[in-house]
Amino acid sequence: MHLSKMNEISVDKLVLAMGQPAAIQLHGFCDSREKAYGPCLYVRSVDPQGEVTTKLLCSKSRVTAVKKVTLPRLELCGTLILTKLIQNKVPALSLKFDRILLWTDSAIVLSWLTTFVANKVSQIQELTAGCEWRNVASASSPTDLIS
Repeated sequence: MHLSKMNEISVDKLVLAMGQPAAIQLHGFCDSREKAYGPCLYVRSVDPQGEVTTKLLCSKSRVTAVKKVTLPRLELCGTLILTKLIQNKVPALSLKFDRILLWTDSAIVLSWLTTFVANKVSQIQELTAGCEWRNVASASSPTDLIS
């Protein structure tokens, strides 16, 4: 794109349906790829006549580290940024959302968030703050006999 065309770009600042919206929802999406990850927020509003308006509110992106990271971990990073974006934007908007829906295409992350795994992980992190976790080969582990 040429710089001379920059003046032709317009951004609609109104994210709500015209008039007094009958319903307002916030939809947050997050996704990850090998090179980048991040979230975006959309406001979905319905006017009194039932016409739906959906507008992009904001987005963020992060470039993945040079160090190789698994895709589920990157998906979790994207989910965390979405969570922080929600925490920062929702209070600043001064809107009452009827629903806030968060979307991920990662079944693994969704499973982590909706099962005991999330609680167990945060509990383990709290209880072992200051400790170092390391990997040991199963054959070398003294607890291998227990299991």
